[in-house]
Amino acid sequence: MTENDFPKPIRDETRAAWHSYIDFFVPFRPELLRYCRRLTGDVWDAEDLVQETMLNGFGVLGRVNSIANPPGYLIRIATNLWLDAVRRREVAERAAEGERDEPVINQPKADPAEVRDAAAVLMRMLGPQERAAFRLKEVFEMSLDQIAEVLATSVGAVKAALHRGRKRLDATPRPASRRPAASATLVDRFVERLNAADLQGLLALMLDSATIEMVGNLLEVGRKQFEAKGTWLWQAVNVHPDMPPELRPPKFLNERAIVHGEPLMLGFIVYGNEKILMAIARFEEMDAQIARIRSYNLNLEVLQEVGRELGYTVGQVPYRFPTPAPGMGWSDPRNE
Repeated sequence: MTENDFPKPIRDETRAAWHSYIDFFVPFRPELLRYCRRLTGDVWDAEDLVQETMLNGFGVLGRVNSIANPPGYLIRIATNLWLDAVRRREVAERAAEGERDEPVINQPKADPAEVRDAAAVLMRMLGPQERAAFRLKEVFEMSLDQIAEVLATSVGAVKAALHRGRKRLDATPRPASRRPAASATLVDRFVERLNAADLQGLLALMLDSATIEMVGNLLEVGRKQFEAKGTWLWQAVNVHPDMPPELRPPKFLNERAIVHGEPLMLGFIVYGNEKILMAIARFEEMDAQIARIRSYNLNLEVLQEVGRELGYTVGQVPYRFPTPAPGMGWSDPRNE
């Protein structure tokens, strides 16, 4: 082990604990996504909030003696993360508005698209705590006392928030997301090369400083990682040859689709004339190359929402990838 290596026993133990944690919350994940979806108004932002909530919840486990209500524990974390994010956006927006009001000499003006969020207009009309109270009541049918506990406020304040929220929340228009999506042409090139199992061609489309994320499960940064055996691109082309046959997925048929104006890649398993949606990938572009890939292979609720919108059947998708037990390979009998 070099001084830059993280000790393998710690990594193995942490991975095993993380998998147990993910598996424990499987029954609650659809409700958590539904709540986050109603908070954020966007399925992609909702999944990001779910992942951040799960990670924060895991990080706190070792610092508490007990958790009496695990689902409520995650709801409290998600609510606080969202409230904090909204407040940060409001601060950034006010700062940008202040810059636009002041004369600037020899400097370009701030682009409001870089600091405004899809929720900005909504938040000017309805405070974040009011919206959280409304969603806790609507999604989970919590009592006023329970909502007050989650939001650390009084029952009277919750009643007032619900009264205002019912009148204004759902009627408020939401602006479109401002993600720097890739062009359809670039996504088409990626899809064509992936279907042809052209790993070198795929690598040529990537910026040297790009990132690839399997949301909630994997993050790779830079060309050195992309080129290595076992990484996301390598597995997409070679389809996990090290896995047991009964666990190894078939190679996907990939297609480009447009969802809400954004070019996406959809991955299907094909059975006869039926295509089963199994994966979604989003892309960001810079200088005609791919700057970021976000892959939703293990995000069931995201797949279901997009599948419903496009009319596709969605396959059975777990929340984490099956892996051998820590310190073992697939051939070890202890994995059976």
